[in-house]
Amino acid sequence: MHSQTVTVEYVDGGAVAVMRLNRPEALNALNPQLAEDFGRVLDELQGRTGLRAVVLTGNGKAFCAGGDLAAFQQLIEAGRPLGSLAMQFHQSILRLRALDAPFVAAINGPCFGVGLSLACACDFRIAAENAKFSVAFTGVALSPDSGLPWFLPRIVGLGVATELAMFNPIIDVKRAQEIHLIMAAASGDVVEDALQLARRLALMPTKALGTVKRLYDAAYTDPLAAHLDKEAQWMGENALTADFQEGAKAFFERRKPVFRGE
Repeated sequence: MHSQTVTVEYVDGGAVAVMRLNRPEALNALNPQLAEDFGRVLDELQGRTGLRAVVLTGNGKAFCAGGDLAAFQQLIEAGRPLGSLAMQFHQSILRLRALDAPFVAAINGPCFGVGLSLACACDFRIAAENAKFSVAFTGVALSPDSGLPWFLPRIVGLGVATELAMFNPIIDVKRAQEIHLIMAAASGDVVEDALQLARRLALMPTKALGTVKRLYDAAYTDPLAAHLDKEAQWMGENALTADFQEGAKAFFERRKPVFRGE
């Protein structure tokens, strides 16, 4: 499927998907069309069998420069609450987190506002040397959305997240690495580095990785007893997978397991 503002291609026999935000003339800023297309691509990913990892990046010079303020003004003038666009995109954030396949953000340039929200919703972030980051929302008198207030404090800590959200500094890759906002700076082409990581993830037990995503997401809000119940239930479900059988067999045979995501 190739949408107008979001494209997806499959590599490695369909095990890895590469999603690209595709409004390069607008630095991939979020508008209603991109929000719709992003959701459609996620629906396609959700329906694919054999998907093991996803790389998310932007076409052109930016990952995503934030929200398209001109489009936002048009929505408001047309009587459509801006919050309705946010709620639409929030469904995509939830679907991204619900997929077993881990997401690797390949941050190829400016990553501002909702672009940073989207990067933080991914499981891993790798950035090009010229990438820049800023929360940006309060700079135009908006509050952050698309999960940024939920993810960012968990990634960098509450104090740093508050500083980033209220003062909106533009930080570089070195600073992003210091505060653990990104996993690594790219050694060369950021998409190639992200693909290397995605291919490594694609060799792992995908259902177990998906369970890690859901357990971590729930860990900050579940009472301990409820979380322990989830851990037991989901571990039991993973124990019924073919990958667990392969992992146990490989352990006893003293060899490296070959996981198939099943």
